Amino acid sequence: MAVESSKDISLILRGKREKSLIDEEDSILFPCRKRIRRIGEEPVQIDIEKLPDSLLFEVLYRLPCRSALQYKSVSKRWYSLISHSEFVRRSIHHHHRHEFSKSHSDPFTLALYYDRNILALPFHNSEDCGGDRIDFLDFLPCIRKNYPFYIEASYNDLLLIRSEVDPNSTALQGICEYCICNPLTKQWITLPHIRLCRNRIMVGFVCDPYSCDKEQGCINNAYYRYKVVRIYPPTPTKLRLEIFSSDTGKWCDSNVIVSSPSPGYRRFNSFKMKSLRAGVVACNGKLHWLDTDAEDMIKGFLVFDPFNDAERLSYINPPIEFLPKGCVSFGVFQGHFRMFQMFRANPYHFDVWELEDYGNADTWCLKHKVYMKDLVSESSDLADIAMDIWRTVSFLAFHPTVGEIAFLQFRNYIVLCNMQTKVLKVASKLREKGKILDGNSLYFLSLPPKSTFVLGQPSWPTPVHPSPLKFE
Repeated sequence: MAVESSKDISLILRGKREKSLIDEEDSILFPCRKRIRRIGEEPVQIDIEKLPDSLLFEVLYRLPCRSALQYKSVSKRWYSLISHSEFVRRSIHHHHRHEFSKSHSDPFTLALYYDRNILALPFHNSEDCGGDRIDFLDFLPCIRKNYPFYIEASYNDLLLIRSEVDPNSTALQGICEYCICNPLTKQWITLPHIRLCRNRIMVGFVCDPYSCDKEQGCINNAYYRYKVVRIYPPTPTKLRLEIFSSDTGKWCDSNVIVSSPSPGYRRFNSFKMKSLRAGVVACNGKLHWLDTDAEDMIKGFLVFDPFNDAERLSYINPPIEFLPKGCVSFGVFQGHFRMFQMFRANPYHFDVWELEDYGNADTWCLKHKVYMKDLVSESSDLADIAMDIWRTVSFLAFHPTVGEIAFLQFRNYIVLCNMQTKVLKVASKLREKGKILDGNSLYFLSLPPKSTFVLGQPSWPTPVHPSPLKFE
């Protein structure tokens, strides 16, 4: 492809005597013949397939990224142009310069999975929810076939789904498969089958991009490797992991030891309820999960780096002021590991801590302390729930770009809580079998934090590389 000629093409595109007017993105592509109006001239027809590669390249990278990915299937030629290593860089640069404003946060989707219900809430800015999406994962075979499935983890804009291969097949009983998908582009790929574990295991998913364009302020996520980690209940001296690596395309067993900065840390403890509800969180290329003692009291966080140190675990101690009896959840804000702790005793409040140092110092900073009595809302229901410690208020996730906002569950309400202004805002209500539940009902669905996933919308969607397309 003659990308070197793009300078000449740019001069033509910016010439004073010619201006292209494109009204609909699909109209430039289908049908192939498109009218282009030139100033001072009568409309003419051109065949887009007769354009040189360099000019067609200039047209395609200006399309919305989702459309560009879909149009790979138009022909071998289009697939080659859109798959070119220069295409992603040019597309990201173009859309950052022309479409994204620093005054608005990038769009994202808050996805909630509970009891085989999926609630997907697209957010177009810091607090503007675009409504519910019911057809969020309907492109997956396990959803279409109504097989049992679970959303296990997320990373950026990708989801990891576990499902039974075929619950009606006697030969495949006890076998499951994991699927990695991108709900935005509806691309997906399945991993090799693996035995279904009846024990309570935890699952982590983490990606490692091959390159980063710092000048553009974004990660080039078109090429990456990833790991899926199944964490088995530990014995006092050993922790067993099953790891799938995209580098090898295989699952492998691994036993790890703990490299602990804490002299008092001697042994593993089996997973307790707090660990299972909190789940596994990926941050800075590492997987994190809660460590509790035999009485389910919180001791700290275990950290596993599958890319750089797959033979041992490191350990993060909690803040010095930490009280192990509180309800603890954790998440990520712009690459920073955060902990949320709820105290249901008087005074009813919650704290948000942020880890500043992964080293031995384990430096934590108290970012927010919020007393429930100070929270205000236009909804009287939210104010009533906030003041009643017996009514469930629990943490779901941190806002991906606004540090003062956290997503909380107030009974059947999904709520944005501004921890600085103390203002509550309803984002949505939970559903059960498609029916919207009464927000303040005595009957409510309890969502563990591990069932909440924040899906970003990067400048270029993370591709899920399928098998090579075949053209006739």
